[in-house]
Amino acid sequence: MTALGVIILLIIVATGVAFFIASNRYIKIYEKLEYENCTLDEETTKQVEAEKEQYASTYTAMTITATVLCIISAIPILCGAFFTQHLSGNQIDSLMTGSVVITLILIAIGVFFFVKTNTIEDGYDILLQVKDYTPQNKLGRKKMRKYATIYWLIMTAIYLGYSFSTENWEHSWIVWPISGITYSILEKIFSMKSDGVASD
Repeated sequence: MTALGVIILLIIVATGVAFFIASNRYIKIYEKLEYENCTLDEETTKQVEAEKEQYASTYTAMTITATVLCIISAIPILCGAFFTQHLSGNQIDSLMTGSVVITLILIAIGVFFFVKTNTIEDGYDILLQVKDYTPQNKLGRKKMRKYATIYWLIMTAIYLGYSFSTENWEHSWIVWPISGITYSILEKIFSMKSDGVASD
């Protein structure tokens, strides 16, 4: 069963990588819009604004659904704990394994809704240059992009160095959320500087 599980895992990973490679081909064409100014004529701007407004209800519904699914995803595991006292060792293992599977399925569906709806919403924001994609924010993102590779290589080196030296793998993962937050802060600082220059 362990070997079968690894085989299934490898198949899923291979499928995921194939999708990433295929989708990256199409995303690459429009990637520059995330960093460069996007100028639309008045008619196109009104059309995009109308489509975004029309999509607003779907965006809200999918975001609520995703949030609820992620919140209740822990319920199967918590419910499984109520029956552990009445079951034997193998039965407990089967119950908890099934509970974890259900939890992961709920999380996967929730994440799918989050990614799908935010990708579409961000597309509208990029074209209209609003929220996180104003000309100033785009300039800050463009500047930070120059140092992105070096930044993430340094964070990876810190993660691996700390993990191997302390063997504290169960806690070293905290490097990644901190790195993501720090990256966003630096990007915002670049955007603020760009805004100040533009104001001058």
